[in-house]
Amino acid sequence: MKVQWQVIVGIILAIIIAVFAIMNVDGVEVNFLFAKAEWPLILVILGSVLVGCLIFFCLNIVRVNALKKQVKTSENAKKELERQLAAEKSRKVKVSEVEVADKPEQSTPTM
Repeated sequence: MKVQWQVIVGIILAIIIAVFAIMNVDGVEVNFLFAKAEWPLILVILGSVLVGCLIFFCLNIVRVNALKKQVKTSENAKKELERQLAAEKSRKVKVSEVEVADKPEQSTPTM
């Protein structure tokens, strides 16, 4: 359900950006560090959105890889703990299920 909402919100944002870009088709001057260029505003807007999406995508990949590494580390730690638990269980000496307690001998009263 969460993914469906993300898709719907993404489509709505894409429509809003497209409408905004279509309404702004005038030419603008873009200043780079080494040059200047005259581009339509629609290309500047769409290019900025594309660069933002690429940055978001790259950061998301880094986060997913970090989470995968954390899961792998946790799984390895779990296996090691299970191995240690099995080793400890095998070391224990089994004691008889029923232990007989020493009962003090009852003396019968002499009369």
